[in-house]
Amino acid sequence: LLNVSRGSRGGPEMCRLREVASAACDSLGAAAQSQGVAVSLSIAPEIELPVERNRMERAFVNLIANSLEAMPDGGAIEISAELDGESVVVHISDNGPGIAPEIRSQLFQPFVTAGKRNGLGLGLALSRQTVIEHGGDMWVDSQPGRGARFSFRLPGARITQAQTQHV
Repeated sequence: LLNVSRGSRGGPEMCRLREVASAACDSLGAAAQSQGVAVSLSIAPEIELPVERNRMERAFVNLIANSLEAMPDGGAIEISAELDGESVVVHISDNGPGIAPEIRSQLFQPFVTAGKRNGLGLGLALSRQTVIEHGGDMWVDSQPGRGARFSFRLPGARITQAQTQHV
């Protein structure tokens, strides 16, 4: 938060999107396992784009942690990405209870915490701000009882030559 408020950040670097998302999944792996939440990652390893790695990893952590909080008794989270021209669209979907329609319009505002047991309600606001500062946008699709799907688009994506490994 201090870095965000002061404006001190590192510059973007070319990162493999799967590695950034995977690091976020790894940091929450124990919590997911203890809750009986299966997390699947379906991002091609050769998708690369210019991002501030730590900030983008934090955005993934915030989105995954929100899904985990919505599913204390188990469920599934799927993280996927698809190329769309020179952009990549990332989806983080869960099969939890969904988002109440009355808070959906306020969801990305700071301090919105409806239905949460933990946190200050800053995660989604900071995650969306990170995506916007990377030239993208973030949105949500949700129906009560049918889970939530947070999506974001980031520009500058490209496919790199995958390194072949011989086993």
